[in-house]
Amino acid sequence: MRMAKRAILRLALVGWLGLSGFSGLTANLAQAATPPEQVLPDSTVFLVKVADINALRESFRQSQYGQLWNDPALKDFRDDIAGKLKDTSNTLKEKIGVTLRELFDIPQGYLAIAAVSQDDPKLPVALAIIADAGKNGERMTDVLSRSTKQAEDAGSKVTTGSFQGGTLHIVQAPAAKDKKEDEGKPETPRPPLVWTSVGSVFYIGSNVNLVKDMASHADGRSTGALANVDSFAKTQSKTGAGDAPILWFLNIAKVVKLVTKANAKGGEAQAQQIENLIHELGVNGLKSVGGTLALNAGNYNSLTKTFFLAPMPVQGLLKVFSLPPVSIRPESWVPASVASYQSLSWDLDNAYNAINDLVNKFQPGMLNVLEQQLAGPEGGQPLSFQKDLFGPLGNRITMISDFKKPIKEDSQRVLMGIALEDSKAFQGTLTRVMELAGAAPKKRDFQGTTIYDFDVPVPNLPNNPNGGNLQATIKGPISLAIAKETLFLTTDTTLLEQILRPGGVPLAESPTYQTVSKEIPQKVSGMTFVRPDEQARLSYDMIKSGQFEKALLQGMAAGRGGQAPPELPKIINPDKLPDFSVFTKYLTLGGSYSVSDEDGLMSTGFTLRKNNP
Repeated sequence: MRMAKRAILRLALVGWLGLSGFSGLTANLAQAATPPEQVLPDSTVFLVKVADINALRESFRQSQYGQLWNDPALKDFRDDIAGKLKDTSNTLKEKIGVTLRELFDIPQGYLAIAAVSQDDPKLPVALAIIADAGKNGERMTDVLSRSTKQAEDAGSKVTTGSFQGGTLHIVQAPAAKDKKEDEGKPETPRPPLVWTSVGSVFYIGSNVNLVKDMASHADGRSTGALANVDSFAKTQSKTGAGDAPILWFLNIAKVVKLVTKANAKGGEAQAQQIENLIHELGVNGLKSVGGTLALNAGNYNSLTKTFFLAPMPVQGLLKVFSLPPVSIRPESWVPASVASYQSLSWDLDNAYNAINDLVNKFQPGMLNVLEQQLAGPEGGQPLSFQKDLFGPLGNRITMISDFKKPIKEDSQRVLMGIALEDSKAFQGTLTRVMELAGAAPKKRDFQGTTIYDFDVPVPNLPNNPNGGNLQATIKGPISLAIAKETLFLTTDTTLLEQILRPGGVPLAESPTYQTVSKEIPQKVSGMTFVRPDEQARLSYDMIKSGQFEKALLQGMAAGRGGQAPPELPKIINPDKLPDFSVFTKYLTLGGSYSVSDEDGLMSTGFTLRKNNP
């Protein structure tokens, strides 16, 4: 049974790699074929589509990423990886007649990977792959046929039959017991692996009826297609997905229904209760999310667009996040040396009203009750959330980060700034909150500004079994200050002191920032600026020193309740990496911006091209 499972996984891998390779370099245009969104049913929950694999290969090769990969300085690194994959490649050649590289080179046209909801309580979602192999259709058929035979020889049941003038292949692995204590219970069925083809287009899935349905609509559907779903059409329009090399889409409304049904152990009545709760929270107002990715497009090395469909008027939790477009420019206190800058326009007064309305739906007057309890030990006027806390706040939140030199694992500094409309009033609120909480921070004067240093209570945490003390990752104190009409919070007081000093060059006057800001509209709901070299240096040093692998193992161990994680294959040899200067040639400035409108929120991210890296 284990062999059968491995064989089916190999078959699935062949379908995936053979139909989604990215290594070829010839940019022949694929023949026009029916777009997958017109073939897939409207019950599709998720889709990711590559419009033309050959074109994507070429755009990757021309991008900074492709140029870096093909840099002569990385030859030893590439050769080392190729050597480690040689056994896998030779096994594929022996089993299915092609090497790993040849398998990558088979696909020619589009590729779509989708999840489709099903009326099956045990398997509510089926997976599907649609791909055009173009002129390599016969070769792909041979590869899949060989892989199917391998699965059959390993113990899977294989059946074939005629369908739509072609052959339908069904590979069913033996059922398996999940646990020893399940002996005597009915075996858990595994979804089959099903495939067929119509011309050069291949249909692969985990449900027989779904594969038949897709093949039956190879020329598209007049009704009932994913393309006809309103949320998908709106996302296509907003992101310009018709021209995008890669697009993706997630129907959140359908996902919520699937999750609700799966969690409704008590039947229809409980499902209705969960739906009512979702409606009261306003979560159902977020209909879908989708986006696009392009490489080497115009002035951009990479360009992404993500659209959150949440039509006005929103309610509940979504109403809390009111992000009106405004003219955003880096504040004068932001130093030009920052590695990243993020700023968000957030209507916090509206956020309070939305929170109050939401709380009153479930517990009327609860915020008022809480306020009455915040009168302090000596009595007096209670603290008002609206007047004392949200009232003095502005409508903008900013976060900056940089790295202390030399750059090490713990050298990143992060600071948050919340704009204030009334600094004096908020200073009074801060004083009252500290009194109510019994906080006793260390106070010190720095160039006329009071800095409050709050010690962070750190529990006694045991050492990680894989090395590394979890306690060492939590550092303090948290420093807080009110200055420059802003509330500042940071875990590294040296960054706070830097921005409080006068005379520094602000980010807004930096030529590097101005290069990025030219790509950002005048009014946005939020924006970011990223200088990638320092972050990349940190990642590079962590890989070279082995700290990256160590951190990865620690994360895996934490996810397994402290148990030792399985041994990871050592694909990357740090000793084969060239000097960091090789990578810096290809690192590009980047940024992003978001704009909200009556349909939802559109976020655009980009990295700029270098003409001569």
